[in-house]
Amino acid sequence: PRVFNERDEDMTAITVNLTSKITQDDETETFTKVASGQLEENNGVIRVSYKEEGTIPVKMLLKEDELIIKRGVDNNNYSLMKFVPGEKVNCRYVVEGRQMDMTSVTNLLEYKEQASSHQLRLEYDLFNGLYLIGNYAVTLIFT
Repeated sequence: PRVFNERDEDMTAITVNLTSKITQDDETETFTKVASGQLEENNGVIRVSYKEEGTIPVKMLLKEDELIIKRGVDNNNYSLMKFVPGEKVNCRYVVEGRQMDMTSVTNLLEYKEQASSHQLRLEYDLFNGLYLIGNYAVTLIFT
């Protein structure tokens, strides 16, 4: 099915398979989620949008060496994450109007396109000041 956005660009309906492995204080948990969404590609920029658990909008913007993920329902509850390989980048979490500033250090950002699927791999460390919150390894497969 072809869908067009407000800029009249082609969007493709996709299924998002997300696997997320989180290590905090020597404990590791793995989560798997499936959602339906849209993918559009324009001038080397890839945009993906889907709803987490059917209710929370997630928007991703992938450029050559940068990934931006915005997730949230409103200005009082959202996160804005940026990932640039090998760099420390400021991120923002807002929970019930309270802002927490975090820093991401991206160890891996890899995007592969196959005939029937796209795969995005992301590995990063998340800090609050000098305190390491956790290590995250995320794989997204779009089909």
